[in-house]
Amino acid sequence: MSPGFRVFAIRYAHRDDVAAAEVFHHATPADEPRAMAYYIWLITGPAGTFLVDTGFGCEVARKRDREDCLRGDPLDAVRALGADPETLTDVLLTHLHFDHCGELHRFLRARFWLQRRELAFWTGPGASRPSFRRVVMSEDITDVVALNLDGRVRWVDGDVEVAPGLSLHLVGGHTAGMQVVRVETAHGVVVLASDAAHYYVNLETDRPYSALDSVSGAHTAFDRLRELAGPAGHIVPGHDPEVLRRYPVAGPYLDDVAVELTPVEREEQP
Repeated sequence: MSPGFRVFAIRYAHRDDVAAAEVFHHATPADEPRAMAYYIWLITGPAGTFLVDTGFGCEVARKRDREDCLRGDPLDAVRALGADPETLTDVLLTHLHFDHCGELHRFLRARFWLQRRELAFWTGPGASRPSFRRVVMSEDITDVVALNLDGRVRWVDGDVEVAPGLSLHLVGGHTAGMQVVRVETAHGVVVLASDAAHYYVNLETDRPYSALDSVSGAHTAFDRLRELAGPAGHIVPGHDPEVLRRYPVAGPYLDDVAVELTPVEREEQP
């Protein structure tokens, strides 16, 4: 394992009482509402500093009635963890839903790693269907197109090594070009599932989240996550508040904001 990488989850927004019909593709009367956390992720090490997703900002929060959800500027936590957003050179975009790819203009020097299939879908004929259109902001899509014209998009086809010990993997399911991030650390493998698995319970019960490109693809993505993690690796879901309880706080004044996903020792969870 590479001894250098450290991985952090940064919560920037939170919702309470998310309906079970949103949490599961086929909810049952026994399913209860859950809270939802919104994260971005920071990876640091000798090979570089990498941000995974960018969240959404105040303007989109206002447009989507999410103003009460925001818990401050996530880039403040990025800075507190020793990274400067304005000098970041690599941002890994797992997919183009509004809560993962907003405010790209804030990253002045970055190139953005994205699966070709992801933008192809959102600029293709199916994207305008209501079930898909509702989860993206048009300005986010056009921002990616503009960045591509400026030569700042690093297109990915399938799986690719970003740096030794850090790789991207196309899994699909949630979106056409959904990709996940595999990180090798001194303490084992961490797989950032993003929305390939919103909650631990989605993966543990083999029940996908409600927003889908493909139901069968979502199940295949679950299998791929397990394969990438291996028997001892950690799969970190994209929206589960439980992540903040399972891992230690990342630093001073970051309680309930950021945790480190690669601790030296971690108490096993029941």
